[in-house]
Amino acid sequence: MFIKTPEKMAVANGVDSETKRVLILGDNYAGSSIIKALSNSSLEVHVVHPHAPSTSAEGITYHTCDLNKSLTSLFQTVTPDLIISTASGGSFEAQKRIIESAIEARIPRFVPAEFGHDSLNKKIQNRLPPSRERARTIEYLQQQAKDGRVEWVAVATGTTLDRGLLSGTLGFDLKWESATLHGKGHERFPAGSSPWIGRVVLAVIEHWQDVKNQYIYASGMTISANEIVASLEHETGKTFEVGRADIGECVSEGERRLQQGFPDAGMFLLERSVLYDEYMNAVRPFREDDAKKLLGLAPESLHDIIHGVLHDEQHHGGRPSCGCD
Repeated sequence: MFIKTPEKMAVANGVDSETKRVLILGDNYAGSSIIKALSNSSLEVHVVHPHAPSTSAEGITYHTCDLNKSLTSLFQTVTPDLIISTASGGSFEAQKRIIESAIEARIPRFVPAEFGHDSLNKKIQNRLPPSRERARTIEYLQQQAKDGRVEWVAVATGTTLDRGLLSGTLGFDLKWESATLHGKGHERFPAGSSPWIGRVVLAVIEHWQDVKNQYIYASGMTISANEIVASLEHETGKTFEVGRADIGECVSEGERRLQQGFPDAGMFLLERSVLYDEYMNAVRPFREDDAKKLLGLAPESLHDIIHGVLHDEQHHGGRPSCGCD
């Protein structure tokens, strides 16, 4: 779905005047990023967790609720102008249940759990089953919007680079200064930092009338594995040992692990293969339909992300976005 630019509406205090109260669903890194970004705005922010959080952000109202049950009563109590889901993105039935509850409670706006790969890419859908589920959610939202029951915006942000580097899921080992690259290393893919997700969501709220009822692409940057290696070497002053592997091996090993009952291990290999496999053409819409300018966002800096990743690796046990200097 291509970006279009309808007439803009007035915004108040930097936020779309029709959105004053926001409800965020999910206890995960995407949700945390969005909470942090929105907590610094003029919005009234509510968060739904399956259990009481150990720490809470100032000015945020938390609600403990089972996300697997109907949320209509909670939605009717909070009466948000917008619901942002970061939970159960890979399950169409779970997302549909949330959307149905939102519509029943007459919540006018909804952002589904995306914030990653392009779920509309058929090749990605074939390789990553959760992307097929997300695509079904988009189709369902399109139909509900056509019937005038809800407005929606879905956002693909690419891979979360800092988390991928710190966890090793992108093939980099920071401790041992090494990397295993699938493909030739020059293949470009969309990426951004963990905080980027929150900044994009806040920008979507601010520009809702420009992007409503659309699937948009807003990565912090497009990069290659070779560029990541070069940036790591520049920042550390060390030479990384780089090994090469075939994309097909990555895919077959990921599928084998899924068949053996190791879904997490299998999925991270398949997700990695999408980044480095030019056959997927996964970067194209992030280049051709880049929404950053429309959203008023500047690109992220690879150097800044690498600097932060190395800081977190060296001083905070590999936990991303510690927030210190």
